[in-house]
Amino acid sequence: MRFLLLITSLSLGVKTFAFDLQPYIATYQFNLNQQITGTATRTLSKQENNHYRYQFNATAAIANANEVSEFIFDKQQVQSLTYQNSKQILFKNRVDQATFDWDKQQLTTLRKGQNETFPLTNKTVLDPLNLEIQIRQDLSQQTKPQLKEYLLGDAKGFQPLKFIVDGVEKIKIPYGEIEALKVTRIHHSADRQTQFWLAKSLDYLPVKVVQMDDGAIYTIELQGLQK
Repeated sequence: MRFLLLITSLSLGVKTFAFDLQPYIATYQFNLNQQITGTATRTLSKQENNHYRYQFNATAAIANANEVSEFIFDKQQVQSLTYQNSKQILFKNRVDQATFDWDKQQLTTLRKGQNETFPLTNKTVLDPLNLEIQIRQDLSQQTKPQLKEYLLGDAKGFQPLKFIVDGVEKIKIPYGEIEALKVTRIHHSADRQTQFWLAKSLDYLPVKVVQMDDGAIYTIELQGLQK
């Protein structure tokens, strides 16, 4: 579950507000094809010297997934440090990693047991988790929701991400009824689609995500929030 965007404006006439990156725990309900259900948690914790740790965990009966992002948040900009994605399905395990070495300007990755390196020169590159933090920061500083193209870095290397702002909707989720900005990620494959809803009243926290991939439909919805 990843959170991303583009340049599409929407006239709302709202005031900007300061984005205060504080620790929190957000819990979600998830569903796969209306058959497999489980819980998911997003936990943001603050370390020393503007360092943060962001972790996503999802658990079901036969599988679990865990993502961890370490990054710096300074002057309203995210700087990626490390990212790890691990999955377990029955007795099969897989771990992907990405390390952002800014002194050497090098991205080192581990994928399917193989290491690879890439030149690292763009300081705005984001990983699949902290991308969400940067998007929320950017939206909080705008009078009109406009999303630019972002550069993602993970175990596969680099890729640009584009999104379309679809408008504001009032949705019902386990957390309650809430107004949220709907965003669609642009995929190159017609078999894939990702939509997510960001609630302005919760500092644009993702409150719902729907992902369709090769016929499978995966949904998560916010259930609770602790700050």
